[in-house]
Amino acid sequence: MILKRMMLAAATAAFAMSAPPALAEDGPFGLKLEGSFGEGGFDRKSYVPPTTHFVLNESPFVTTELRPIFVRHNIPEDFVTTGGDVTAVALQGRLAITERLGIIATTDGYADVNFDRVLPDDDGLLDIAAGVKYAVHFDPADQSIVSVGLRYTAPLGSLETAGIELTGRGKGYLNPFVTGAKTFGLVQLQGAAGAQIALSEDNWSYGHLHGHVNFRLTSNIYPFFEANALLPFDGGDQFASGTPVFGRLTGADILDIGAGDPVNIVTLGAGARVRINDNIILGFAGEANTPQQTNTVFDWRLTTDLVVHF
Repeated sequence: MILKRMMLAAATAAFAMSAPPALAEDGPFGLKLEGSFGEGGFDRKSYVPPTTHFVLNESPFVTTELRPIFVRHNIPEDFVTTGGDVTAVALQGRLAITERLGIIATTDGYADVNFDRVLPDDDGLLDIAAGVKYAVHFDPADQSIVSVGLRYTAPLGSLETAGIELTGRGKGYLNPFVTGAKTFGLVQLQGAAGAQIALSEDNWSYGHLHGHVNFRLTSNIYPFFEANALLPFDGGDQFASGTPVFGRLTGADILDIGAGDPVNIVTLGAGARVRINDNIILGFAGEANTPQQTNTVFDWRLTTDLVVHF
């Protein structure tokens, strides 16, 4: 039901924006809703937002948009549950205040978690994260942009299995990050880095790194490759580091097991974005975790989204 409602909302937004009226230089309350793509800004076709690791991998461009997301996530057979899967739906939103300053809401949604053995299945809400980003370097002539940002994750989720909280645990996270992009002809490079810092001992803390390269194959098709890394530097207290089996269990960007000695997650992914028109971009990607799969819930993931922007 939730997925149907989100798809209906996305379709309605897409229809409304497929032929938008000409925007004034300033929008309501003086907002520059076109953000980085207003008069004197970047070419819209340079906007190819990253697709994988959508919770943390933020584009440097400032936009006004809605982004419904569907995720199918596989849990490896080497995990303590001998496998399983997660299906999640989410809706991101962004609002451009000026060409450089924007508000972002990047984590929310609903997930259905199914384990093959050991742990019972559950479904519930994901945590909610929002913040701001600002373009400290903004050079459309050079086709380069660098933004810094800060967001807070509120522990409002409700996923739990056998007394293990997968979301809604602790006091949340603070996430400072930096993200940039540079276009060279038909090729664009993007990169982002940050730290997901737990505000209590309940959760794990980790650095996150993201790389993206896309190629303009045609005027509206952009194949891309992406790489992501989650590098823990502090564990949580849900399971102590010496606890047999559970001490090294590691969540991912949408699930937090909170174990004391989590392991690295490094994923490689590929996909494509298709620009339907000036305001609508479809994206799809697959990614897989490259280190040994034992102890982590991340095996592989498929992500599909629809970006509807001014």
